[in-house]
Amino acid sequence: MKKIVIVAADNAVASNITGVLDFFWFCNTFWHASNEDEVTDLFECKLVSPLGSAITTSLSIVIPAHSPDIIDSADALIISSAHVHNQVGFKAYLEKMSPLFEQIKGFHEQQKPIGAFCSGTFVLAATGLLDNKSATCAWWLTDLFKRSYPKVNLSLDSLVIEQDNLYTGGATTAYLSLCLKLVEEMAGEYVANQMARIMLVDPNRASQLPFMSLQQLSGHKDDRVNKIQQWMQANLTESFSLDDLADRFALSKRTLIRRFKKAVGDTPVNYLQRLRVEEAKRLLETTPAPLEDIVARVGYGDVSTFRKLFQQLTQLSPKAYRLRFNLAFA
Repeated sequence: MKKIVIVAADNAVASNITGVLDFFWFCNTFWHASNEDEVTDLFECKLVSPLGSAITTSLSIVIPAHSPDIIDSADALIISSAHVHNQVGFKAYLEKMSPLFEQIKGFHEQQKPIGAFCSGTFVLAATGLLDNKSATCAWWLTDLFKRSYPKVNLSLDSLVIEQDNLYTGGATTAYLSLCLKLVEEMAGEYVANQMARIMLVDPNRASQLPFMSLQQLSGHKDDRVNKIQQWMQANLTESFSLDDLADRFALSKRTLIRRFKKAVGDTPVNYLQRLRVEEAKRLLETTPAPLEDIVARVGYGDVSTFRKLFQQLTQLSPKAYRLRFNLAFA
């Protein structure tokens, strides 16, 4: 029997705890159905809180939890996510989780797998274990994560990233893909494949990029950059240079790039490209307009060039994106 411990604190997302518990319970159900003579469960999954007291989730659901004493004897550790979306919320949650940091680092020294997903990746990053390693988190927390943990190589190209026995997953329901990876690691590919079928989890669901939106909670406070962003959004079809943009907002080109990158995490040119792709996504989702018309409406003249940009930023072609997200016109 493999022992798995979920760690969480008050304000955790309830479904990200109960969903993981359910996942491994379903594993046991499958295991016994496939091995009628087997009396031992495949997995034992328990919840731990920093002080061993019950956890009150963000929906005020109270879930009993065990003492951290059982962490060291576990075979795998999963750090659950919290219902937080800004620096203040994360600081409060990290303070609640901080009594577990040394145990988490000690667990890693035993070369046992540790998983974290969504905002839970912030907890793992706060221990320092992700420094100079690749990881992922909720796509809409990207800017906040990069500012908080610049030593981590954050990537959204993969839904689950593994490096040095550290597994990190993307937003919200990415815990299902993370659990699949851990099942494959601890119980083998056959069991993982069967669980993918039972839980309706696409094992080839590899990226968060198709789901990304620029409506992120970046939280920057640069009013000038905010005005530039609003102007760019309202003038997507216009052709303008960095010099034009700098002159319009009374900034030098160098200052414009520096302030924009500090506030938004990207250059003005790259941000404009993302804005145009974002508008194209909206049109693909909500209209039957042909791609040629959509490309023109977002300020591009060459369909082939835009198709390459769209695929680069979403990992889907415009046609594939429409088939996945436009229920009315697919």
